[in-house]
Amino acid sequence: MERLKKGYALCWILTSLLTTNVVCSQSFQSKFTVETLNNASVKLIPFPQKVEWGKAVRTISSFRVEADSILPKSIQSELESICNDMGILRDGKAKDVIHFHKDPSLPDEGYDLTVTEKAIHITAATEKGQFYALQTLRQLISHVDGDILLKQCAISDWPAFSIRGYMLDVGRNFQSIQSLKEQLDVMARYKLNTFQWHLTDRPAWRVESKVHPELNDPKNHRPSRDPGMFYTYAEIRDLIEYAAERQIQVIPEIDMPGHSDAFTTATGHKMESREGIKILERILEEFFNEVPKSYCPILHTGSDEVEIEDPKGFMDHMVNFVRDHEREVMVWNPGLEADNDVIRQTWKPDYVDQKGYREVDSWNNYINNGDPFIHIPKLFFKPIGNGSKNKILGGIICLWPDVNLNEEQEAITTNPLYPSLLTYAWTTWTADVQKASKDYLTMVPPKGTVENEYFDAFEKFLMHHKEAYFKDKPFPYVAQANTVWELSGPVGMPQKSKVKKLASGNTVYIRDRFKQGGQFPEAQPGETYVAKTYVHSSKEQEVDAWISFETPYRANRVYSGIPQRGKWDANGGTVLLNGQPLPSPEWKNPGWKPSKTEGWGTSQDQETPWEKEELYWTREPTKVYLKKGWNEVEIKVPGTNSYQNWMFTFAIGQQGIEFSTKPVTE
Repeated sequence: MERLKKGYALCWILTSLLTTNVVCSQSFQSKFTVETLNNASVKLIPFPQKVEWGKAVRTISSFRVEADSILPKSIQSELESICNDMGILRDGKAKDVIHFHKDPSLPDEGYDLTVTEKAIHITAATEKGQFYALQTLRQLISHVDGDILLKQCAISDWPAFSIRGYMLDVGRNFQSIQSLKEQLDVMARYKLNTFQWHLTDRPAWRVESKVHPELNDPKNHRPSRDPGMFYTYAEIRDLIEYAAERQIQVIPEIDMPGHSDAFTTATGHKMESREGIKILERILEEFFNEVPKSYCPILHTGSDEVEIEDPKGFMDHMVNFVRDHEREVMVWNPGLEADNDVIRQTWKPDYVDQKGYREVDSWNNYINNGDPFIHIPKLFFKPIGNGSKNKILGGIICLWPDVNLNEEQEAITTNPLYPSLLTYAWTTWTADVQKASKDYLTMVPPKGTVENEYFDAFEKFLMHHKEAYFKDKPFPYVAQANTVWELSGPVGMPQKSKVKKLASGNTVYIRDRFKQGGQFPEAQPGETYVAKTYVHSSKEQEVDAWISFETPYRANRVYSGIPQRGKWDANGGTVLLNGQPLPSPEWKNPGWKPSKTEGWGTSQDQETPWEKEELYWTREPTKVYLKKGWNEVEIKVPGTNSYQNWMFTFAIGQQGIEFSTKPVTE
């Protein structure tokens, strides 16, 4: 093994020099290069810190295992899973061998993985490193013409951050243990290692309570939000054990003193009251007795979006109570003030104090607050930590299905969960993009820039994994780096100068709801902008297209509503294909609108589940007939109010389709 390591050492050094600290432009800096990603023999997510590709692939049908010491149960289980999934036999007499080696000098979650023509060598200091090496090995295996192939390579890998996480709110809408385990499985495959379990919220209390069973009584839960559904302590321990086998730490969140309507309804006391604090202590005492420290070393206590009379007294008391039970405390930031030893989870960067506390980045990564085609570049180009000078532990991506659901699966189908998880797994493991323009919070980098080329290279990884591993799961994303538009506007307003610019992406913001940017951030209601592109088809064909205007954010039932019959857009937007109006979908609820056009949704609207037709990725795609050659697409996008997500989407998923703003004459 030592000889193999030395043999690859020079290659790794050269690879490191070629792929780290590359300044691509004044506003962009990345760890890897476009060439490194494009030339990768296997589209690994997350991409390894160092890799040298061998020139050959080898076939494998069976293997035996050799190890320096007894392999942990989780590693044995993962080897069995790889065999079952890939059709490989585990045979003690097989010629092919997987060697497991211990090297205490490697990082805690790091590993070396070497695939030669004779053997597979996995070296790690810990069980975590072994597990992550197997996740990479799984992706290195492919099936071609009945053969099982394994790419030769030498990889040295480790994560940039210790917390690489995903948060799911089950307080508003319950999720079954089976559904949670399916999501944990995806996390594990991509080396995400933290699951934040938001267990309590206004509608319901999802943690079993034997000392206060009224918290679980359905009459004390919101009638429309899975009343009476909660997790027993046996289920909580089971899920934590399941996660631990996959190297995932669970951080339970019991929100206090805000988001506590269910608590107040059940007990008759506000959390911050004297009696409320006593009840909380009994609840937490029970929780700590049922869930050992080894299962739950960190407890998240929320603390955000609430004002109380004595915030310092409440926070000091509850933080000390949790610490007295030997648990770390984590809170939201902004939230009620806590001491600097408490871990902050930042959801608004303007509230970050540079005090040296431990910090987890959750700013601008809410999956439910994103359009699929804008959310992915936003996650990809936003460096973890967002410039904070505190001690950044990593990041946690969040899913808040605030609006009522018809069924639990809608939490996933109404949000771009899986493409987001894969992108965030990449960024939190690699710390790849180190500097990028804030423009990419609301747009795809323009064609012709290094950033666009880099994103195009990443999209090839994302699309490979969609096809290889997510055919049976919702994955609302198709490549968009090469979709281009010519934008102009405002039109029809002689008193204002018309501006022209080029844009990229399947979704284009004129101006986003939160005024973070867009192509025309100074656009005003009453103005109309025009987007034009040309789509090339090699033959006459009918293609599936996602076409839409305003994407509703799934945290808030406030948007312009469903268009009238025969219309594409509730605000008056139009779509022309080769000069002719493109027929709109047959809306089932034409003209439906929520009660409000800005702010937070009304209680009635928030209890109205999403209809499939409201989100372009959940309704049936539009059939679009393309003639052979170039097809002109023109989209008019009017703005009518200041809270509007002023935007449009036009996406074609078929292969072989080309976009251009200046088509070549045929």
